Amino acid sequence: MSLWFVAGMLAAVNPCGFVLLPTYLMYFLGLQGAEGQRTQRETLRKALKVSASLSLGFMAVFIVAASLANYFTNWLTANAKYATGVFGVALIVLGAAMLFGFKLPFMNPQKLQGEKDQTVRSMFVYGVAYAIASLGCTIGFFISAVFATSRNGGAFAGLRNGIAYGAGMAVLVGGLTVALAFANTGLLKVLRHGLQYMDRIAAAFVLISGVYLLWYFYWVDLKEEGDAVTDWVTARQADISAFLNDHQWGVTVLMFSILGSTIAYVYTKRVDVLAGVVIAGVVVGGVWSSDWFAVGIIGTCVAAAGVLGLLQDRRDAANASGHGSDPQRDDSDSAGDGLRAADNQR
Repeated sequence: MSLWFVAGMLAAVNPCGFVLLPTYLMYFLGLQGAEGQRTQRETLRKALKVSASLSLGFMAVFIVAASLANYFTNWLTANAKYATGVFGVALIVLGAAMLFGFKLPFMNPQKLQGEKDQTVRSMFVYGVAYAIASLGCTIGFFISAVFATSRNGGAFAGLRNGIAYGAGMAVLVGGLTVALAFANTGLLKVLRHGLQYMDRIAAAFVLISGVYLLWYFYWVDLKEEGDAVTDWVTARQADISAFLNDHQWGVTVLMFSILGSTIAYVYTKRVDVLAGVVIAGVVVGGVWSSDWFAVGIIGTCVAAAGVLGLLQDRRDAANASGHGSDPQRDDSDSAGDGLRAADNQR
């Protein structure tokens, strides 16, 4: 199962869709800048929703594609590479149109202020596009994880590996998004000065992504040879993949700690609920993985973040009560004002 979890993490930085991950992170950063001042909790809540939506879109495509591949394996694996070329052309057209002022809702942060549902839907669409561009590089791994395992080890084994694959991708993307949300305070100061240029920056990223995907499709998928551009990008992607593979234990613990602590900070409202979740998570995780040390680190991070969230709730409640008004005092003040006004008139 750990093999397919790591494969899922690597799917997020696959050679076909490698350039789409920074494009997504740039979009998220621009979205946060367009929404103006928000509390840390609101920012983290948005980061969780956006990354979860993108991951669901990514996995939806792979589930459908892998289901079809169960019946048309040879055809799909042979022709999945063409999805990269088609999506590359679509991104070039979209990027060029955006440079001339055309704006899609999910690529225009200024129009998404307060529209949480639209943001979630748009990120699901982006996740679908991300997956389509990545099909040629990663569909084989997913088919092996789910259907090849199902035929050899049973349906439960295939389902378990498919979940591990999706969790690996979601944890990496979610962890990066949340980390960027934590760092947004300093970055947004820079962004706000250049916010009027965000549309053009987003257009440039989309256009560059499309050009690269089409270039990759021609040189790698069709001609089956490399060139200076694809070789350089593939080398950088290979470096990141090697790092994730060599440090999978540390990266996994870090990403789970970031996501778990963020969820605890954002959504925990009671101490008993927090304690129950942490205890249950540590017990189940320890028994499931037999790695009590790693699970203990994650549980500690979740507990600490949950306590911070509860303390923040108390501070917010205290501030709210401190700024509240006393009705009796307000009535007496109003009465005093009326008597003073009557005296002035006399």
